[in-house]
Parts: sequence; structure tokens; C-alpha cells
Amino acid sequence: MKNIVSELKTALQVILFNEKAMHEVAADKNKTKFGFAVIIVAAFLGVIGQQLFMGWLKPSFGYGLMMGVTQIIGVTIGIYVISFVAVKIFKGQVKHDAFFRVAAYGMLLGWASIIPMLGIISALWGLALLFVILTKVHKVTVGGAIGTILISLVVLMAVSAILSPAMSRFGYKAGMGGAMNYHLNMGPNSYNFQINP
Repeated sequence: MKNIVSELKTALQVILFNEKAMHEVAADKNKTKFGFAVIIVAAFLGVIGQQLFMGWLKPSFGYGLMMGVTQIIGVTIGIYVISFVAVKIFKGQVKHDAFFRVAAYGMLLGWASIIPMLGIISALWGLALLFVILTKVHKVTVGGAIGTILISLVVLMAVSAILSPAMSRFGYKAGMGGAMNYHLNMGPNSYNFQINP
């Protein structure tokens, strides 16, 4: 427990743009597992947040779980894509696993997704954090950091556009409740309806 608290404090330092903490995480191979755990918790806190706070505009729990698993895979791949672009195009200077550790610790910001309304704030903060990690850890230029983010975004959006329909159908066929459930309250009347992919 003491070790978990210590790692959470380190992750907090990372999201507060502490360069020393970033380099310590990047250099310590033992921090990879905790970084991955941060990503997993962020994804499933998001699922819980949807169920608690999204009201009538929420996915079924099964579909939400599928989204959580997809997010874990997507974030992990996304971090490596960003690092690959930084190294291959903009001469980033650390190994992909080192970059993964720091970016994964930065996903502590994603824990705010348990309250969906904080999503925009955490996303903007996360974008700024990614920029700082690229310049301080990968040591790319300001232009290189911006270029890395933009190119990676295009690549990841293209991959997402290709895979999303298949993942949606898989979630539905696997019996995970692929339908989106909606609940609408109108005074004394309430309505439930579904949209199937």
C-alpha cells in the first residue's frame, strides 16, 4: 500500500509538469506495470462515471465495459504511435518504453473521467502535458512536439475510423449489450429506448 501511495505521488508530480519526476519515471523499468495499471483504472473509472452521471445519455453497462477495454488498447497503442512518430520523424531521444512509462503515469489525469463533465478539462490538460513530455523527455523541438501530436492524431483517427465499426459489432455479437440505452425523464413520464449498431 505504501508503494502504491508513493507511485501515485510520483504520477501527481508528472501531471503537475515536474520534469525531474518525468525523467525518473522514464529511467525506471520497474514503473512500467504501475503505468499500465494507471491506464486500466482510468478506463474503468470512465465506465463507472458513465453509469453514475450520464443519466439518459449513457451506454449499457456491457457496452461501457467494451468501450473501457477498447480504451485501454487504444491508449496503449496511441502512446507507442506518438513515440514512434517522435523518434522516426522528429529525432526523439528516448526508447519507446521509457516514453510509455511517463505518458502512462500522466494518465492519472484520466481518473477525473469518473465525472464526465471534467472530461474536457482533463483532455486539454493532458494535451499540454503530452507537449511537455515530448519536449522534456523525448527532447524534440517545440515544432517537433506540435508536429508529433498532429501527425499522431491523424494516424490514430484513421485507425479508429477503420476499427470502430468492427469493434462495435463485436461488442454487440459477444452479448455485451452493444445497444446504447437511453432514459428520458419528462415530468411524470419516463421513456426508455435503445439504438442498436
